[in-house]
Amino acid sequence: MDSKSVAGPILVAIAAILWATDALFRAPLLNSVSPMLIVLFAHAVGAVVLGIWVFIRYRNSIGGFSLWTWFCLFLIGAGGSGIATVLYTASFEHINPSVAILLQKLQPLLVVIFAFIFLREKPKRSFWAWALVALLATVVVSFPDFDFSFISHGIDWRSTGVIYAISAAALWALSTVAGKAVLGKVPPSIVTFWRYVFGFLALIALVTVAKETMPSASVLRAPSIWHGLLYIALVPGILALVFYYHGLKRTAATTTTFVELLFPICAVVLNWIFLNATLRPVQIVAGVVLIYAVTRISTAK
Repeated sequence: MDSKSVAGPILVAIAAILWATDALFRAPLLNSVSPMLIVLFAHAVGAVVLGIWVFIRYRNSIGGFSLWTWFCLFLIGAGGSGIATVLYTASFEHINPSVAILLQKLQPLLVVIFAFIFLREKPKRSFWAWALVALLATVVVSFPDFDFSFISHGIDWRSTGVIYAISAAALWALSTVAGKAVLGKVPPSIVTFWRYVFGFLALIALVTVAKETMPSASVLRAPSIWHGLLYIALVPGILALVFYYHGLKRTAATTTTFVELLFPICAVVLNWIFLNATLRPVQIVAGVVLIYAVTRISTAK
């Protein structure tokens, strides 16, 4: 077997495993730091680190885009990176982190729907059947006791977390569609740089409008807080992206889809062991069905 064909999936697998460790640091930080400030810090670090790299490598092609391309880059950064990650982080306060992670697997389904709406890309007929299976599995993962009283009594604590997680998945899917519109014209490194920059600017605006208060001095002096913030920004953030993009160049799209399944599987196991974030048997079964249905959607040509 060609060493390059082996290296690609291995690099994607490393990225998926690094992403899976994110919740181990993100969830504990919520005891001391707000979701907005966690995500703001990660974007600040990402913008600085990637800014240095992009300035060295792509200084002559960092701008000069069309208005439409700038709009797509803004949508990717402000919506898909900034706001979506805040919603995803906030969902950890309301629901099991593993449930929030499983709900992110809806992204390929939502990407197809958004591509159909905005890019006029027609899905295969089988898509609708697998989409229905994925949605039913999502309901079971989110509400394993089948208690839907919030529909008549108003949004409750748990349903708020589900809404946050699915909204994050929708924004990430929308930014994927926007990414398809610009990646043929703009190198991935520059797209990622502007993603962090526009995400950071959007978060500054959100923090200002929400009048978010900084953590107390005693919290800011705790080394564990800074270790956690730096880990989220550098390891499942920038380092995972580096592995992923290099692996993506050497790996077929179908293979990448299957290798990426390591992310939810490892995340659920790690959260179970280290965060005591257990799932009910019915949620495990529904999670497997959800992953399978979405994988069928992702691999359909």
